[in-house]
Amino acid sequence: MATTERSRNTPLAWTTIRLSFRLFYRRLGIFLAGNVLWLVVSLPLITLPAATGGLFYLAYRVVSEERDLDPKPAEIGDFWVGLRSYWQRCTLLGLLNFVALAMLVVALLFYLGSPVEPFRWLIGPVFLILIVFLGMQIYLFALLIVSPEASIYSIFRQAFLLFLAYPFDNLLLLISLIVLTAISLALAGPVLLLLFSLLALIQTVALRLVRIERGEIPGSKSGE
Repeated sequence: MATTERSRNTPLAWTTIRLSFRLFYRRLGIFLAGNVLWLVVSLPLITLPAATGGLFYLAYRVVSEERDLDPKPAEIGDFWVGLRSYWQRCTLLGLLNFVALAMLVVALLFYLGSPVEPFRWLIGPVFLILIVFLGMQIYLFALLIVSPEASIYSIFRQAFLLFLAYPFDNLLLLISLIVLTAISLALAGPVLLLLFSLLALIQTVALRLVRIERGEIPGSKSGE
């Protein structure tokens, strides 16, 4: 389905990045403030998933205002609204995410170092599962925000199916996010005051475009 947000011939990943950077530049102030809040609230580490929920909700509110012409303007207070509303589910999601990632990394390292040849045959499948798992991260927290009634299992399942539905675009977007993160971490300094809110915005926009593509929500009302 063609939309005002992308044409049929434009890769979904490219449209996501282009639109995200445009929105990020236009609302730089609120994203800078949200990023700083995220860094401060995440300092105890155990609060990192809850802070991430607040940041994703802020990104969702900005996108709703900009693209859906929501009459209620997005404001920095939306960070705290999201944190209070989603902290429990985000914490559970973050914990399960960490456990799954740790298991995959340990399994991959074990099979890589195993002298038993049949075990080494499992390196490829485990690595493939790890790639899919990382690709699912594009949608997990964004899905939690737009589907507050869905179970955590349902959110993981939806993220998995969305990754499989658009494998090329998702791999391209995943590589872009990894490269963006690596460059930002290498530069460090002030760049880190913008990185995490930009990542949340890109993932929020990615989910929005996919939902439009699948006919789950209408296209943009902004007239762009």
